[in-house]
Amino acid sequence: MCNIVEERSAAVVGSRVMMDIRHRAFLLLAFMIGHASVQPVVGVENAVTEWNAVTQKIVRLLGVPNQIAARTYALVHISQYKALQAAYKANLSYPEAAAAYAGHYVLSELFPTQQSPIFDGFIAKQVLPLKLSVKEDALICEVAYAYPKSLLKQRVFDGSQKWAKFVPARQNGPTGLYQFTPNQTFALYPQLGETKTFVIKSVEDYDVFGGPPEIPSKEYDHNYNTIREVGDASSQSQTVQEKDTALFWEDGANTSALSGHLFNVSLAIVGSELSLKQTAKLFATYAIAGYDAQIAIWHQKYKYLFWRPITAVRQGDANHKPYPGYTPVLKTPPHPEYPSGHATIAGAYASVVSRFLGKAVSDKAPHGPFQVETESYDLPPRTYETIDGPATDVQKSRVYGGVHFPKSCEDGYKIGVKVGNFVWDHFEEIFGKL
Repeated sequence: MCNIVEERSAAVVGSRVMMDIRHRAFLLLAFMIGHASVQPVVGVENAVTEWNAVTQKIVRLLGVPNQIAARTYALVHISQYKALQAAYKANLSYPEAAAAYAGHYVLSELFPTQQSPIFDGFIAKQVLPLKLSVKEDALICEVAYAYPKSLLKQRVFDGSQKWAKFVPARQNGPTGLYQFTPNQTFALYPQLGETKTFVIKSVEDYDVFGGPPEIPSKEYDHNYNTIREVGDASSQSQTVQEKDTALFWEDGANTSALSGHLFNVSLAIVGSELSLKQTAKLFATYAIAGYDAQIAIWHQKYKYLFWRPITAVRQGDANHKPYPGYTPVLKTPPHPEYPSGHATIAGAYASVVSRFLGKAVSDKAPHGPFQVETESYDLPPRTYETIDGPATDVQKSRVYGGVHFPKSCEDGYKIGVKVGNFVWDHFEEIFGKL
């Protein structure tokens, strides 16, 4: 999708980012976000965006990792979509209340400790002003709860709960094989790649880009040299802009995760003139695409078991001498390298939003340039012009962060686009129309 070396600016900014100051600013920001009142997703206020905001708050507050956050968003927004569908079919006077009840039900089941302090108070503000009769309220609840009850029961047996008996390669082990990185004590979700998807039929359908580069090869040399140049926190050639890009899109602990961040991006692109039905479909399709894409690439992560840049550079190989001092800009995630999860989710978002708008991913946003804020660090908003502008930055950010090789990000993005297109094409076949 993009060549990091060719796209880099020739001018190197002399001043370095002061990581300790940024880190302290981030911790303060995370605290403020975690304790803030729930605000609807920017630009659109309805039951779908409001419960998306509640979900984002919980993901921040509890530090839910991106993969589980993606699953949570999918469960909430599929349930809301189906609740609205049933409410319209039953000709209910307040279909939006059904969507609210569905969001409340799913989150209360997944995070019961937060039901009283957060979820109950939030739905009270939505439902009590309607002054529903006991009969009306009971009917709305019956319609709203029917699908999420069934959905959550199905997902109890979706494979995500299994124990996967994963053992990494030994330290300083075979060239190219994944081993625990410094201070790593576990591998993240080795069972995810065998989990049941929502829409895509086979994860093997997305293993089409040849896996990570072979070692030795010219392709690997290119990937290795790139990560050595732009991913090392002590590199004198990395620009402030490149490091800022890594930080801007990190979306680590105490954020809404990248999957949550991109909901906000999608609305910044499509604008505020969305109906409840349109919002429900956009959020449900993107949420499913994001989670199904994670399942597809997790299958490849634990199939190829490719080593992380920190291991590759510090250990070296037959053609590259070891650099024990190599330290990535970002903390290396605890799972195999290929493909990039961030790049994959970014591709899924870009394809779903473009299909929703009836445009190509590289087309300009319909309402002109749009701004995107970060949750990760104290950095200014960024302005983009094209639908895939943020996704392209996400893709590059993992290389600039020193945690992924370029091929992993390029292939991950293409996998995400492929999954997103499939989900968009087949969503209504499975979940029906609103």
